[in-house]
Amino acid sequence: MSLTSKFRFLDFSRRPALKFITRRSGPFDGEVTLDKNRVYILPTKIGVLFSLLLIILLLGSVNYGKSLGYMLVFLLAGVGNIAMLAIWRNIAGLRLRAGGCAPVFAGEQARFAVQLQNPNPLMRYSIAISQDGNEFEVVDVPADGVVQIHFNKPAEQRGLLRAGRFRLYTEFPTGLFVAWTWIELNMQAVVYPKPAVSAQPPVGSSIVCGSDDLHGDGLEEYTGLRKYQLGDSWRHVSWKATARSDELYTKQFAGGAPESQWIDWHTITATTTEQRLSIMTRLVLDAETGHSHYGLRLPGVEAAPERGNQHCQHCLKLLALHEHS
Repeated sequence: MSLTSKFRFLDFSRRPALKFITRRSGPFDGEVTLDKNRVYILPTKIGVLFSLLLIILLLGSVNYGKSLGYMLVFLLAGVGNIAMLAIWRNIAGLRLRAGGCAPVFAGEQARFAVQLQNPNPLMRYSIAISQDGNEFEVVDVPADGVVQIHFNKPAEQRGLLRAGRFRLYTEFPTGLFVAWTWIELNMQAVVYPKPAVSAQPPVGSSIVCGSDDLHGDGLEEYTGLRKYQLGDSWRHVSWKATARSDELYTKQFAGGAPESQWIDWHTITATTTEQRLSIMTRLVLDAETGHSHYGLRLPGVEAAPERGNQHCQHCLKLLALHEHS
C-alpha cells in the first residue's frame, strides 16, 4: 500500500528546542534499531483538524447538555488514541542497516540504500524515506522480512560523499498522525571526477611492458585486421586497408608483450587540478572501452598497467581520492 503525503513538515533539526533529537540520530556504525527512544509522533494537518472537531463537539455537548454528544466525543477520542498507537507501532522496532552506494561521477545522483529488517510477525505498511524535504520511496516491509529503501543525494564534487541524516516516517493507517525518526548511518559513496567530453593521450604516453600471451595484444606475429576501437594505438592502424574502405582498421598481433598506455599526471596539459583529473578520467574510460592495457601515475601513487573492470574502478578511485585525506 503506497503513501503519498500531501503535507510537508518543517526541518526540526533547525529548532534549538529539539536539538536532542539530532543528538540521538547518530551517526550509527552499520545498523540501529528504532526503539521507543528514537521514534517520535506528531499530528498531521488532518490530525489537527480532527482534534479541533473533537473540541468543538465537546463544547457543544457541554453547552447543550447532550449525552449522545459526550459519547460521540469519547468514542472519536478513543479511535484517535488507537490510531496514534497503530501508527507508532508501524515503524517502531524496525532494524535499519546500511546498504551502501555504488560509485558515481561528479554531477550525478548518488543512490544510497538502507535495509529495513522487520523482526516481528506483523507486516509494516507504507514506510517512506526522505531527505531535505524530498520524498524518494515508499515500501511495505513483510513480516519477519527484509526490504531495501533508497534515497538520492547530489554528488557535486569528487571524493567521498557522506549520506547524511535521512528521515524515515509513516502515516499508516489513518493519516491522523505521522510517526518519524531521523537516522544517520555511516554510509559514504565514492564520487569519481567528472570525465572530460573528449581527450587524446599525450604524445609518448604508451610503452611496451609485460609478458602476457594474449591474442590481439602482442607485438610479434601478425594475425589479421579488425575495426578500429577507441583506445587502440595509432601505430597499429592499417592505413592501406583504411584507404580501400574509408574505415579505420587495426592490425592484430599474437604473442609477445602487450602494449601498455601510461596515463601520467605529468604529461597532461591542464590549468587546474580538477581539469587535469577530468582529462585523466576520460583517458581511463577510453582505454578501458578500447580493451587496452593501461596504467595510472599520480603524484605519490601508481597503478601498474592492467585492464578490466576491477582495474578501471581502482584507477577511478585513485583519481577521486587524489589529495583527499
